[in-house]
Amino acid sequence: MIRTSTPAAAYPRISAQLPRYFRWFTEHCVLRKLDGTDVPRIWRAVVQPQFAHCWAGSAPTSERQVKELVRDALAQWLQGCGYSMAVVKRQSHEFVGYVGMHSVGRSRTVWTIDWFIHPNFLNTPVSLEAFMAIGDLTLAALGARKLYAGCPAGHPAFEQLLNDAGFIEVIPAGSLDHHTHQPRRSSLFEMRREDWKAIRREYTDHTGALSLALLGTAQAQRPALELL
Repeated sequence: MIRTSTPAAAYPRISAQLPRYFRWFTEHCVLRKLDGTDVPRIWRAVVQPQFAHCWAGSAPTSERQVKELVRDALAQWLQGCGYSMAVVKRQSHEFVGYVGMHSVGRSRTVWTIDWFIHPNFLNTPVSLEAFMAIGDLTLAALGARKLYAGCPAGHPAFEQLLNDAGFIEVIPAGSLDHHTHQPRRSSLFEMRREDWKAIRREYTDHTGALSLALLGTAQAQRPALELL
């Protein structure tokens, strides 16, 4: 798991940061700042059995931890050191997932991503649209040059999602971690700005908009899981 738990107070305020009520729109999704109403939605997603394969790192184990996650996210947003957002569908407001974006160092050119996709949306075009929106937000709006995301071993759906979104595995799971001297439990994936530009050209239609028809990851049947 990419560690992003540094207290917000440890960071100085950065002048170029997202507005407090910032939202990022795609054709079918909205990325917005987490708020207190997301606590039960995240927790109800976490307790579903399929969720074990839907989080990029260590998932919360209690509703209290979810509340702490949201509280810390709000503090980091105000400090400009990280942006955690809920992903919802534009029309139905169904909860698609969560993303936490954190800058590495003061240059804000390298960002790490913690994320999950709700089990109902894993292996669907909407999950890829949402994940590509994360790349758009960090690489376009935040000026990132590189993004890094972890993927636990044994999560082929997540690996495929990362590859489809333009990420490339740079450190495989099972390789030796030179800090802990233990095998790595997760792979590390990287996307550079040039990778993002190439994948956007591939998936963009003649109007310049992201086309779900071009994503090619539709799943005919989705599991009937509780959404809200």
